[in-house]
Amino acid sequence: MDENQLQAKKIQNRWLVVIAAVILELALGAIYAWSTFASYLKTEESWTSSETQWVFSAGTLALAIAVIFAGKLNEKFGPQKLIILSAIVTGSGYILGGILPLRPISIILTVGLIGGAGIGIAYALPISVCSKWFPDKKGLVTGLGMAGFGTGSLIWQYLLQGVFYDAVGISWTFIIYGICFIIMIMFSYFFIYNPPEGYTVAGYDPSLAKNASDTMEEVNYERKEMLKMPQFYFLFYTLMVGSGAGLMVIGISKIWSQQVLIRLEYENAAAIATFAAAVIYPLFNGLGRIVMGWFSDKIGWKLSIIIMDSVQAITFFLMAILVRSPATLYIGMAIIAFNYGANFTVFPMATGGVFGRKYLSANYGWVFFSFGIGAIFGPPLGGYFNDINLQVTAFIISGISLVIGVLLTFLIKQPKKPSSN
Repeated sequence: MDENQLQAKKIQNRWLVVIAAVILELALGAIYAWSTFASYLKTEESWTSSETQWVFSAGTLALAIAVIFAGKLNEKFGPQKLIILSAIVTGSGYILGGILPLRPISIILTVGLIGGAGIGIAYALPISVCSKWFPDKKGLVTGLGMAGFGTGSLIWQYLLQGVFYDAVGISWTFIIYGICFIIMIMFSYFFIYNPPEGYTVAGYDPSLAKNASDTMEEVNYERKEMLKMPQFYFLFYTLMVGSGAGLMVIGISKIWSQQVLIRLEYENAAAIATFAAAVIYPLFNGLGRIVMGWFSDKIGWKLSIIIMDSVQAITFFLMAILVRSPATLYIGMAIIAFNYGANFTVFPMATGGVFGRKYLSANYGWVFFSFGIGAIFGPPLGGYFNDINLQVTAFIISGISLVIGVLLTFLIKQPKKPSSN
């Protein structure tokens, strides 16, 4: 049986690719459960807040850098080899974290850098693969896959708090998580692969672009060309502030909202703030990825960014008013989480829309690196404003940054010079 026959035999229900992508991203989304680990390390191992933050920052930066290299490797070797590598690296990072002493330097190196790099190796693969299987529903299926990453923390936090911590402690939880990640990531190996050459979807017309900034399907730009274009830097800035501002506000909203509710004499202020951060946030983080993915299929990525960042900016400006009761707090947190999560569905669509989809996995790695920059500066700035009791200032700065991003998005036009590809 030749290669073409083998590839043709591989065509099965394309929704299996999406289901595997969700399972893959559920494993990778464990990085968002770090705050629960951090709380135990602070109380049981006497870590400082700064030390716990460094683990998350190291993991996020390693993730963002790994996405860049993985995008290029995906073009050369295909997604399945990278899935194997991700399973080994991610699992090893957490297992080593459980074996070594629970010291900041060892956890930064293992769970942070190694685990974060393993997550980054596979993180963007569903974006590339699903968009190829679903050229007619790129936004929706990308959102479904990415929703696993946004909501995965619910599972891992629950297991840590409700099962593993009391039973086996933190070290063994790291080991068990590492084994689970290996199994879940390897499961996706059997379903996440590129469609055969020439694969088409009946009834799909690629010439029906959703907005004037989309390239035609046959126009593709490589990384070197993309990095010379202002469109790349507009997208880079807008994702950086969208993710960084979201992380800044989310990082301080729990403590700040609890303080406000205490002043308003809510006896269960701590429980209300915890529910907003631990349940409302991850649920709407995942929901935003699905809904805005579907929405971007309907109205295009450009208008989607303008709408979600405008709403996000208004919400930040109004946060001081919203945190006045449990209901308004939940509404505010839901909107922020929804729009924060939507970034990671809409911006892959924007990258493909502007620079073409042939090199999407490599090109989006460079756009996604802005998330790493935002994650480095956002949470520490939020912590600074929280320490000096100027939380509202953080909200206002975030809102202004997003308004600038909206203005830049209006300026993004289709590149004038087609690639020679």
